[in-house]
Amino acid sequence: MPAPSEPEPGSFPAHGDIEVVKDGAIIRAAGAGPFNVEAVAAYARRMAQLVAGVEPGGRFVVIARMSRSILAPPDAWAALDASVRSRRLGSSRQIGAAWVKDGDVEGWALMLPKITAIYAAIDVPFRGFDDEAAAAAWALDVLGDRAP
Repeated sequence: MPAPSEPEPGSFPAHGDIEVVKDGAIIRAAGAGPFNVEAVAAYARRMAQLVAGVEPGGRFVVIARMSRSILAPPDAWAALDASVRSRRLGSSRQIGAAWVKDGDVEGWALMLPKITAIYAAIDVPFRGFDDEAAAAAWALDVLGDRAP
């Protein structure tokens, strides 16, 4: 199996960059698109690894700082949707998500309703922010007494 940042054998190279790290009960992502399905699949594999490391019964929030572009074709959005839905299947639970706009982000107004709908479909609160500090404060509020 390739490393999380590498494409599956025989596929196109990843377009777009998504880095992911765990910071206590917050999983932080930094994405710079536009993205293709290979980039989203690599992100999904890395997220699955991090989520697997959350203690059983644990809760977490994802904060994604997005820059450059969030445009992606339908197959990439479908892969993101599948990744988000998979986080509801394990013993730990994602209880919130925030995307932070880092400067001018192509497609922000167009695609924010799409990601909002993905999270709404699984009853996970989602918010878009222009400021990372505000997103972090919101995430800590969502986490409540389980904040890192």
